[in-house]
This record gives sequence, structure tokens and C-alpha cells, in this order.
Amino acid sequence: MEPDEPSFCYRLVTAVLYPILLCVAILFIAASILGVVMVREDSDRSPGYSMESSVRLVGVKGLESALAPGAASPAFDLLVRVDNGVNEEYCGSGDVTVSYAGVPLARGHTPSFSVESLASLTFAVNATTEAIGVPDHLFRLMSAERRWGAAELEVRMQLGRPCRRSFAWSVGLDG
Repeated sequence: MEPDEPSFCYRLVTAVLYPILLCVAILFIAASILGVVMVREDSDRSPGYSMESSVRLVGVKGLESALAPGAASPAFDLLVRVDNGVNEEYCGSGDVTVSYAGVPLARGHTPSFSVESLASLTFAVNATTEAIGVPDHLFRLMSAERRWGAAELEVRMQLGRPCRRSFAWSVGLDG
């Protein structure tokens, strides 16, 4: 071996370690840039503002036992309000499920909507099902809770792309 020729260990380190260090440096830079972008996205949302929503039950049909003669399919008319407290436009459409005691009673679909920054929008949703009436055990529970003034529906709204957001509310069945 000549005196100016690098040793085997030096060649091994330069052949293996340098590419690894280069990859680590590139990953670190990419992670730093991604972190800055994520912080920037969050900074667009003012701390005092957020996306708020509410739902109001405006009509109900078919809440009788499935065993009752002439039972009809449950149907719910809802008014959904979305208050956009975020500094960007919010849009979407999605699915709504109305449940009682965890049992889905009806489903509906929201219209496509767009809420400008710091604005609000109200839209109607009709949730229906093809099932006839309410399962008898659930109807008995619902009847008892209605007598006590404690009957509540669970309403869930899952928005698809581009928003991918979900909302959930409890709504008194008798106002």
C-alpha cells in the first residue's frame, strides 16, 4: 500500500457512513419544513375562533312500534347550522345518522355546501329509512324516557372530502 492511498477503514466509512449521514440530513430538513407548514396551517386558525355547529329537530314521523298495525318508516327533518369561525372557506357534503340509544333509526345526506370564512349557513337534512317502525324493545324504552322528559336522539354528521370532519349532537325528542 502506498503512503498516500486511503486505508480500508477510511474507504468503508466514506462509502457507507457518508450516504447514511446525507439521508439523515435530508430527512431532518424535510421534517423541519413539514413542521413549519403544519404550524403555518394552524396559525391561520385564530385562537378565539373555531368551527361551531348545531342541529334542530323540526319534524318527526313514524316513531311507533314496528309491531303496531300501520307502522310507518321513521323520518326526521333536521336543520343543521354551521358557523365557520375559521379564517378559510369551509365546504363539503356528507352523511347524517339519527340514532336512539345507539341504534340507528334513519340516515340522510347533506346537500353540498360552502361556508365563507367567518360566516354561517343553515341547511335542511331529511333522514329516512326503509325499515318499518322502531324495534319494540327500543320503542318501550323511548316511550318511558319520553314520559320522563329525557328522550334524546343522537345525530351524527360525517363530512367527506375535502373537509373530512364529523359532528355529533344530542337532540331532545320532545323539544
